[in-house]
Amino acid sequence: FEGLVMERVGIAMGSISQCWGALSHAIIYANLRKQFNQEILKFQGVGFHLTDLWARTTNLTLGMLKFCESYDEKVEKFGGDMNIPRNIQQAMVASGSQLKYDATRLSEKVCYEAGNLMGGAGLCDNTAMHDYINISRIQEIIGGSTEIQQYVMSLSLRTLFKMSV
Repeated sequence: FEGLVMERVGIAMGSISQCWGALSHAIIYANLRKQFNQEILKFQGVGFHLTDLWARTTNLTLGMLKFCESYDEKVEKFGGDMNIPRNIQQAMVASGSQLKYDATRLSEKVCYEAGNLMGGAGLCDNTAMHDYINISRIQEIIGGSTEIQQYVMSLSLRTLFKMSV
């Protein structure tokens, strides 16, 4: 599984990008669309839901950037990714799977919920929401299904346990 770390991180980056794209559409729509003479963003059912999705996307984006920064530092320090010590590689494998797992699941939720908040406009008004929703549904499968990521993570838990005893 070691060779797939950066592939999984790339898939996670694509998923985060989908989150940002879907959020951008929904936030713009919620600021422009009025109901009862107010922007629908001001209604708790829309505004609070969008802020939750925004916070979760921001946090995962920051985690992803920190992982990439750390990975790049290790590659530079050890003179290539093949020279990184085994224990650090194992931690990177677990982190890559965790990030892909969380990012693809978040992408599916954000894209669906953002489209849902836009109502019919999200799927019918010539926006990219239809594509975001469809792509986000298959992201979990490519680069190893959810179950594969959970398997990799469970092996990492076992490794951590063995290191502690």
